[in-house]
Amino acid sequence: RYLLMNEFLEVKNLEKAEAMLKNIPNGIERAITGTINKALVKVKSEIKKKVSKDYNIIKKDVDKDLKIRKATFATLTGTISARYPREPIIRFLASSSKRNTKVKIKKTEKSKVLNGKPEYVGKPFITILQNGHMGIFQRKSNERKRTSKGKNIGKKQTPIAQLYTISISEMIASESVSKYAMEQGGKYIETILEKEINRILLGYTKW
Repeated sequence: RYLLMNEFLEVKNLEKAEAMLKNIPNGIERAITGTINKALVKVKSEIKKKVSKDYNIIKKDVDKDLKIRKATFATLTGTISARYPREPIIRFLASSSKRNTKVKIKKTEKSKVLNGKPEYVGKPFITILQNGHMGIFQRKSNERKRTSKGKNIGKKQTPIAQLYTISISEMIASESVSKYAMEQGGKYIETILEKEINRILLGYTKW
């Protein structure tokens, strides 16, 4: 009987709830699933708010990577999860010049010069690919190779790789965000459970 994020949040005080709902078919299951599912929605909103406050990213971009799996009578468990793929580092672009490219990932930190990956060569640079995608790239090597696709097929070019940084799931797993989400989740579960019990006892379909 838990709400799962990076850690478990337990729906507490169930003995009292079970006693109050013992004469109602599936009463305790309805109370638990209703509590978890409503808490999931609220905690998701809190996560988006906290991540966009700590990191240089907007709520909309956080939201599209978050997924809720609702609790059911069979599982009595719900989850909030995030896709793991890392974010293109161009999303955190602060400034760019001939000398360097700067990024700012956390709002509490100053922008930093992007040095790129040590296994690649040269400085990172911004470019637009033939498909219209813009990103920050770095040359994988100085060896020129013939391209096998695109407009420049057959021409020799140096291979490049797009640079990525922290993922949404890693942002959520950070100490500041996870601690905040757990605290807020605990408060929501406590208040929502009481409302769910009263709703069921009164025969309401909404609260």
